[in-house]
Amino acid sequence: MTKVLRWSLFSLTIFAAMAAANVHAQVDTTPPSVPGAPSASVSNYNSVQVSWAASTDNVAVTGYYVYRNGAEVASTAGTSYTDTVPPGGAYIYTVAAYDAAGNVSRQSQESDIVSVILDKTPPTAPTGLTASVTTSSITLSWAASTDNVGVIGYYMTKNGRSLTLSTTGPYNSTSYTDSTVQPGTTYSYSIAAYDAAGNVSDYVSITTSTLTANFNPPDTTPPSPPAFLVATASSSTEIDIRWQASNDNVGVTGYYVYRNGSQVASIGTSTTSYADTGLTAGTGYSYTIAAYDAAGNVSAQSAAMSATTLPLDVIAPTVPKDLIALPVSVSSVMLEWQPSLDNVGVAGYYVYRNGTQIATVATTAYLDTGLASSTMYTYEVAAYDAAGNVSAQTFTSVNTPAVNPAVTPTPIPGATVTPPPLATPTPSTPGSVSGTSPSVYFTTTLAYGARSATVTALQNLLIENGYLGPEYATGFYGSLTQAAVQKFQCVQEVVCSGAPATTGWGLVGPKTRKALNAL
Repeated sequence: MTKVLRWSLFSLTIFAAMAAANVHAQVDTTPPSVPGAPSASVSNYNSVQVSWAASTDNVAVTGYYVYRNGAEVASTAGTSYTDTVPPGGAYIYTVAAYDAAGNVSRQSQESDIVSVILDKTPPTAPTGLTASVTTSSITLSWAASTDNVGVIGYYMTKNGRSLTLSTTGPYNSTSYTDSTVQPGTTYSYSIAAYDAAGNVSDYVSITTSTLTANFNPPDTTPPSPPAFLVATASSSTEIDIRWQASNDNVGVTGYYVYRNGSQVASIGTSTTSYADTGLTAGTGYSYTIAAYDAAGNVSAQSAAMSATTLPLDVIAPTVPKDLIALPVSVSSVMLEWQPSLDNVGVAGYYVYRNGTQIATVATTAYLDTGLASSTMYTYEVAAYDAAGNVSAQTFTSVNTPAVNPAVTPTPIPGATVTPPPLATPTPSTPGSVSGTSPSVYFTTTLAYGARSATVTALQNLLIENGYLGPEYATGFYGSLTQAAVQKFQCVQEVVCSGAPATTGWGLVGPKTRKALNAL
């Protein structure tokens, strides 16, 4: 009894499971909605483009069946289809949707009738065929052909044999360049248009006489070798070379520079010199030059020329001498010194104020500005060369004057240089070099604010030559003395404009001292 009961329960369980599976498998029985009526249009001489509105489904639309004149011609997942048809017929299209369960909708309404005309009309022949010739190619150009449906491309022949204009598809450009031509040869070309139906237009040929090209012979003549090569060492790391220009039957394009047999540079024809840098000190190098032209012809190399770089420079310049510092105003000081000497050459000078570098100059003078009045400053100057060697420093100190220094006509007590009594000469015309020679030979810079016996001597000389009134030999370099110096500088053509700090106008510097000493 127990076994019978267990078997009945087992059978009931199996039956229930099978029933449930059967119900689940048959759940999708709903077909998709009917697609919208398709639209159809001729897209080529033998094809029709068909499209329609999408269907809907309770699960999902899988695709569509396309029918032409009632017969299925395609199945597609999209909502459009391009149908290839025999030309010369009329066609009507309908569409039905289907889902994954195999449910198929009713067919849509019919499309409008589409007539595909049998295309037997060839395109028009190309017109305006022309050719342009270079030394290495022939370019053909023409006006586009027309067709009742559409031009697909062009065929071309060369000397009666077909040319492959494109390897990727129809050639539909209206120009073609033939680069497989030979110099001095005549070619004949013909061209025709074709459409998708295979209709070909008449061929049009270009007159062969217009394609006779007079090609220039290639340039195979190299330039002449460069001559008169000179190599000169300019430093421990540089050798400068120069040469005479080469000649060529067409034209020299440039030069190759060789060092010890290896090319180190290529330069244009705008120069016939080259600076070879980054070399080793005290080392010999050999140079040659070759010229080349635009065709790639290279001349023979020039005769070799050798040079040895200078030894490594470890010698510093000499210390600058005779450093002087003269106040130009209450806030500026003019520095001057004698030039240093060097075994190679002085590159410039470092200027220091109170132990701190304030300038790097190439001349032997410097105007320091922005100073405080009534203040002592110490200045140092050192020379340096191109190798970085720096000399010892020379130094001096100076006090800037007080603001608005008082002008007194009395000589400075204790002055060591007193000009001798002057005769009573008739002032000469400004600019004249006649008169009594100065009792003091001017060797130092004089500027506004200075007070010394040398300033008195300067004033006496200016008075003697008519640049300053006789009552102004005060020993103080004030505005009247500065104006007299400016007038003297202008007459003597030293300088006639600017300011003491920029052009030296009103400052007794080297050129002005030379002119004064010449009086």
